[in-house]
Amino acid sequence: MYQQEYEEMYKLEDFYWWFVGRRRLVCEILRNESTNGEPLTILDVGCGTGANMLAFSAHGEVHGVDPSSQAVTFCERRSVSRVKQASVEDLPYPDSFFDVVTILDVLEHTDDDLAALKEVKRVAKPNALIVSTVPAYGFLWSEHDEALQHRRRYSAHEVRNKMTVCGFDVERSSYFVTLLFWPIFLMRISQGLAKDSTSPKTAIHVLPPWLNSMLLKLLDVERWMLRGFNLPFGVTIVATARATKKLAEREQAGSKNDVKELAL
Repeated sequence: MYQQEYEEMYKLEDFYWWFVGRRRLVCEILRNESTNGEPLTILDVGCGTGANMLAFSAHGEVHGVDPSSQAVTFCERRSVSRVKQASVEDLPYPDSFFDVVTILDVLEHTDDDLAALKEVKRVAKPNALIVSTVPAYGFLWSEHDEALQHRRRYSAHEVRNKMTVCGFDVERSSYFVTLLFWPIFLMRISQGLAKDSTSPKTAIHVLPPWLNSMLLKLLDVERWMLRGFNLPFGVTIVATARATKKLAEREQAGSKNDVKELAL
């Protein structure tokens, strides 16, 4: 992202409908993961200005990493600790370290999303939970994506395939921000037609409190719907997956099974 976008994120992340709605969805997923009461070791990749880390800390010890030094500075302003400056392709953590890794709107910023996913798998424990969100549909590409320095947008099928190739067992992939799809689609078209500057701008604007609250309630409805079924389309994709056992462990387990069969 451009550096000025971190300033905007810091100002908006605590109340803006999109940030709050996504955070509530991920927090619900984490609550379901920590039902046994044991604290989780969580890594928030692309932690931004730290608001998500504060929310996730209710479920365990949270670490954050972001490629921007400005993001780390904003995290310090929020009194968020355990934050490091690094890229997702080169995470400064040992192998098999985290119970949960969140990758929220990060993969679309990478030059090589497969390399990023493989690095996430390296630091995740076997059977660790991976939670990822990415922007949906290439035809929604707009000035907003340019301002945030996106490289691509995705389909749910593509996300599932890429995570599978990198060694994850995908449990679920669904679209999100479905009820607002058509208004956002029309807004992105009009944004493209009205663009008259070489300096791209995001579609994020401070809204009247009543409108911000209404949009957040719509995302709460979608979160409730997701408890029962996947949403067929939307502006965002959310995927959950498990990090499979490392190759060496799988081979070792396979060898043991072969020995048991021979013994029989």
